[in-house]
Amino acid sequence: MAKKPNTNPETTKATKLPAKTTPSARAESKKTRLIEMLHKDDGSTITTISAALGWQPHTTRAAITGLRKTGHKVETAKPADGSSGLIYRIPLKPDARAKTGNDAEARQ
Repeated sequence: MAKKPNTNPETTKATKLPAKTTPSARAESKKTRLIEMLHKDDGSTITTISAALGWQPHTTRAAITGLRKTGHKVETAKPADGSSGLIYRIPLKPDARAKTGNDAEARQ
């Protein structure tokens, strides 16, 4: 049900509420931060992602599953040092790697 407008006891006209202002730049979303963490060359673990984003481990795994469902190719690998857990990463496309490197590397 809709709220009734605020009225001033002295008048019967409805008072206007101040218009909400929209922020000029939207704060970076957690999904964007997750994707950035997974784009690192060495990837990220569930523990580091959970700590950085303030999520529980099961929430982090669900978010990674959501990325896969939206078309992101998320790879998993075992840590080289033999520790427990998996490393998750989104590989950069070959043409994107050339763009991230310096111009001299891209020309070679």
